[in-house]
Amino acid sequence: MKLYDFPAAANCQRVTLYLAEKGLQIPRVHVDIQSLQQRTPEFLRKNPAGKIPVLETDDGTFIAESAAIVEYLEELFPQPAMIGNTALERARVRGLERVASEAFSLLSTYAAHTHPYFATRPGRPVVQSADIASDSHDRAMPLLRLLNEKLSDQSFLASDQPTVADCTLFAGLRFAVRFGFTELPELTRLHAWYERFSSRPSARQLPPQ
Repeated sequence: MKLYDFPAAANCQRVTLYLAEKGLQIPRVHVDIQSLQQRTPEFLRKNPAGKIPVLETDDGTFIAESAAIVEYLEELFPQPAMIGNTALERARVRGLERVASEAFSLLSTYAAHTHPYFATRPGRPVVQSADIASDSHDRAMPLLRLLNEKLSDQSFLASDQPTVADCTLFAGLRFAVRFGFTELPELTRLHAWYERFSSRPSARQLPPQ
C-alpha cells in the first residue's frame, strides 16, 4: 500500500493521527498541493476529484477521502479497535465522529473566509465572504459545545481510549487554531482535551503549526 498525502493538509493529518494511534506504517508519497500537483493528469487518474489523501491498495485500487481510508484500514486491521469493539460502541464512536466531522468542515469554511492566506493561495483563491464566515462559525459553535459536554467523565470523546472521533476532531481544531480560531479556551473541557492530545506521540508526528 501507498498513501498519497501532503503532511500539512488537515485531512491528511486526520489519517496520520489514525495511523499513529493504530501503530500502522504505510509508505507515503508526497503530493505538493502548493504547486497543484494534485491536479496533474497523472494524479487525476488516481482521484478524479483532485484531492488528497489517497490510499493505493496492494491490488492497485485507489481509495479517496480520509474517512473511507480509515474505514478500509480498520476492516483490515481491527485491533486495537479505533471504531469500537461492539455494535453499541461503534454506534457511539460513529455518532461522535459525525459531529466532529461536521465541526471540522464548518471550521474549515470559517478559516477559508477569514484568513488572508486563503484569499491569495496559489491556484485556488477564495472569494471571501463575511456572511459565510459568520454562518459557519455560528453553526460550528453548538457542535463544539456538544463535544465539550461529552468530555465530562472520560479522557477521550467516546471512551477512555482514543478513537477515530478524536483523530477527526483534533485535526479539525488544529487547523482552525492555526488559521485564527480563538474560542477554544472558552470550551474548558475541550481545551483541556486538546492540550492532552497535543502531547500524544501521534500528535507529535504532525508538522509544526
